[in-house]
Amino acid sequence: MKKQLNAFVERHPDGWNHDQWLSLLADLGADGVDLADTAAIGEELEKLRLAATLRRCDVPGLGPKRIEAVVEKFGTLWSLRHAGVDEVAAIKTIPAGVAEKVVAALK
Repeated sequence: MKKQLNAFVERHPDGWNHDQWLSLLADLGADGVDLADTAAIGEELEKLRLAATLRRCDVPGLGPKRIEAVVEKFGTLWSLRHAGVDEVAAIKTIPAGVAEKVVAALK
């Protein structure tokens, strides 16, 4: 399933609409994925979108482990875009300078 979700995020880097979401669910269901918890699928999709966006921003000092920490803290691109530098810098592994660059890159 993760491969399908990653492919979906790559095809929709700016987000997706309801019909696209329903189409993804239909495709996943056709492939035998259990759709009992679509909220969990949506959460995973949002995390993958956030990680992909951070990778595309190419912020110096923001490598895979730091991206993972940001994703775990904020979970969605919307949440991170509405966070301040102090909130990002509150992540133990993110220096203030990197936090400033992350926030600036998403504005």
